[in-house]
Amino acid sequence: MARVQTLLREVEKLEAYRDTDVRHVPEDPVEFALQLGITPDRWQEEVLRSSAPRKILCCGRQTGKSTVAAILGIHKALTKPGSTVLVVAPGERQAKLLFSKAAALYRRAGYPLSAHSERRTGLELSNGSIIEALPAVERTTRGYSVDLLVVDEAAGVLDYDYFGLLPALIATRGEQVLLSTPRGKRGFFHELWHGGDDWLRVMVRSDEVDRIRAEDLEVFKQTMPEAFFRQEFYCEFLDTEGGLFGYGDIENAVAAGRDVEALNLEEDEW
Repeated sequence: MARVQTLLREVEKLEAYRDTDVRHVPEDPVEFALQLGITPDRWQEEVLRSSAPRKILCCGRQTGKSTVAAILGIHKALTKPGSTVLVVAPGERQAKLLFSKAAALYRRAGYPLSAHSERRTGLELSNGSIIEALPAVERTTRGYSVDLLVVDEAAGVLDYDYFGLLPALIATRGEQVLLSTPRGKRGFFHELWHGGDDWLRVMVRSDEVDRIRAEDLEVFKQTMPEAFFRQEFYCEFLDTEGGLFGYGDIENAVAAGRDVEALNLEEDEW
């Protein structure tokens, strides 16, 4: 029995260090997707072929945002030796789901590179690249130097945790992809979507995807609260329910305050 286990370990070592050019991986991510039997939608092609280092995808449910992020992640790991792809989400389970899609694509591609390690939350390839899935909690992501950061359900990640991730991109000048449905008019996802010019922004509503039938959407529309449906499927940034002031009220108040001079009382400034 011990001899069999020893032989199995030797086979695993040989597999790990075999010729890594088993199957050609196209440099074009769209060609790679087609090689896997996936025909990307036009908006997915735009994202896959974009050279923008910062991409933000505001997409309705079941539009294919996780698929395009998984393709980007595994393609980066396969074509850039020694790269680190970090997949994060508000919870570990969500991060695992996106990682599992990337791992499934790796297997679907026929294992073009052997794996030194393949786990439920991580994959280490023989070219030195790794993909790791973690919850988007600042303390768990310290120490990483990342070539591609994928933030799934980004609107649900706390601002503190997101900004704590960004130093991991400095040394590598790494890319980041944020994907989410809206979750109110607040947080970094909302602010980045509406501000700055250095992001590729792509919005896809659920009713714009041919795979989703109008009659199915109508069922959800009739059974869900209107505001929830509009955010989840129509990608509308709506005010948080229960708030005393709307987002527009706060913005107007801030704008009005810029024109108010400070009131000096003796030596104190108010």
